[in-house]
Amino acid sequence: MHDLSQDLSDVSGSELRKMWSDAWGLTPPHKISRPMLERSLLFKRRELAGLGLTPEQQKRLAKLVRAYKRNPESASKVPILKPGTRLVRSWKGAQYSVLVKECGFEYQGNLYKSLSEVASIITGTRWNGWVFFGLKKTPQKAGG
Repeated sequence: MHDLSQDLSDVSGSELRKMWSDAWGLTPPHKISRPMLERSLLFKRRELAGLGLTPEQQKRLAKLVRAYKRNPESASKVPILKPGTRLVRSWKGAQYSVLVKECGFEYQGNLYKSLSEVASIITGTRWNGWVFFGLKKTPQKAGG
């Protein structure tokens, strides 16, 4: 068993895929990204060592469970955006970029609490930010 916290960044792609396959007993999905392979391999190693989830993972899972218990529909409706994700949208010939932060959304050096605030600044009108950035489809009207 390798070190559970091993940095895998120096491992070649083919070696990483072999390590993943050995740990999971499966061929890794063809289009899986390298970061996902690394995280998945480290998770599997923790599991095989009997360690389970990290404290950070346990905290995140508990938060998701609480949200689900309050509103079971929430799990299927709202995508989860990880800090560091960049959202890009073209609007009236210009391209706009927003960086997802731990505590909000950064746009042009300013921090906003919601995507709707950013979408309203960009468009000058009220928008659902999740719809504006293509993260959520506009609900279909009855008969439309």
